Amino acid sequence: CAPQAVCCGDHQHCCPRGYTCNVATESCEKLLAPTPLLPTPAAPRRARPVPLRATGTHPGGLVPCGATGSCRGGQRCCRARGGSWGCCPFAQGSCCSDGRHCCPVGSRCTGGGWGCSPQRWDLL
Repeated sequence: CAPQAVCCGDHQHCCPRGYTCNVATESCEKLLAPTPLLPTPAAPRRARPVPLRATGTHPGGLVPCGATGSCRGGQRCCRARGGSWGCCPFAQGSCCSDGRHCCPVGSRCTGGGWGCSPQRWDLL
């Protein structure tokens, strides 16, 4: 073999530098240049929680909250302060523990209502 050549696994052949052995076809194949990694995007900023809306008392509400209030379809009932209810505009949103805010689907409330952080599926 020449200097800086690559010895093949069959110990009978060798290939020039920059090539790899293909023992099955008894040939040398040129190595592909590696693709550089792309920079990772910056961490997403925490979204702001959405204030809860007051529940309505009209019977047209499709989502009942407790005995008296209701939210429209596509909304979620969240327990508000003082034992009352509020409406989160996201049907699959998460209610914040402050009783005044909620976060969109796929995120959860942090700091009792200061922000929404992405839900980590690997921790569920």
